[in-house]
Amino acid sequence: MEKQNILIVEDSRFHGAITKDILTKNGYEAIWAMSAEEAMKLNDFDKYDLVLLDVMLPGINGYEFCEIIKNRNPLIPVIMLTSMEDEKSMVTALESGADDYIKKPYSIKELLARMKVQLRTRKLQTELIKKNEELQKAYETIKKLSITDVLTGVYNRGYIKEYIEKLLESRKNSNIELACGMIDIDNFKNVNDTYGHLTGDIVLKSVGLICKQCVGDNGKVIRFGGEEFLIIIDKNLDKTEEIAEKIRYWCEKDRCCGFTYTVSIGLSIFKADTNNLFKDLEDGIKEADKLLYISKNMGKNKVTLNKGYNL
Repeated sequence: MEKQNILIVEDSRFHGAITKDILTKNGYEAIWAMSAEEAMKLNDFDKYDLVLLDVMLPGINGYEFCEIIKNRNPLIPVIMLTSMEDEKSMVTALESGADDYIKKPYSIKELLARMKVQLRTRKLQTELIKKNEELQKAYETIKKLSITDVLTGVYNRGYIKEYIEKLLESRKNSNIELACGMIDIDNFKNVNDTYGHLTGDIVLKSVGLICKQCVGDNGKVIRFGGEEFLIIIDKNLDKTEEIAEKIRYWCEKDRCCGFTYTVSIGLSIFKADTNNLFKDLEDGIKEADKLLYISKNMGKNKVTLNKGYNL
């Protein structure tokens, strides 16, 4: 079992040496400093499990040093050691951040018992912090999974609400210019029927990746359902048509499964009112969907754009 590290800050050579000897004999790793300044040269307070701190020190006194320790790491337990018995000294020690207060002379049993209480408390605090961190990581993982399409790795429709909330936080002006692109894989049923659903899944993954690479930091990619993807562009809207054309081009050139496939895209650029963002975005998606079917009816593998919608 790894030894626990105890820092002793005691200016008395007699008390310092005897305290270190007691702790060493009881299985602790004891480090002794004769002043706060000497202790601070050791620098790394995080490595100590507990500090035994004399009140009366040359230079920086025990109360002041206790505050310094607690500011650096509030979890390190500090037991103040003093020969003063007045209530004011005890209150000052506790107000400076000390976890316990023991009067000199003290018995070895009492000192060790008080140390064990503080070390046990710190262990429980450390375990609680670790558990909280694990719970936070689990929560973040679950949250990420809840808004991520498992197959393609892009966002799913559940992310739209979170996206709108983040957009509202970051944009202060009343109108936000956005673009919505509905992307549909042409003749995807034939891909599944001819090559199988596993091959179809590979195509879906590839389209998702192409969309992410083409959109980049300019917006978000969402698997809207089946073989449909939604892109929402909220930056550099002058590049919206170029982004859509790149997606169409690279999908046509893609040979992830050894055959050619294409996509059709409907693209709507519009201004959304921050007071009605959910509704305006929904309308923008509907308009993009209508434009998608114009692309389909015009022979597929096309981008149809409506710049004038809601401007």
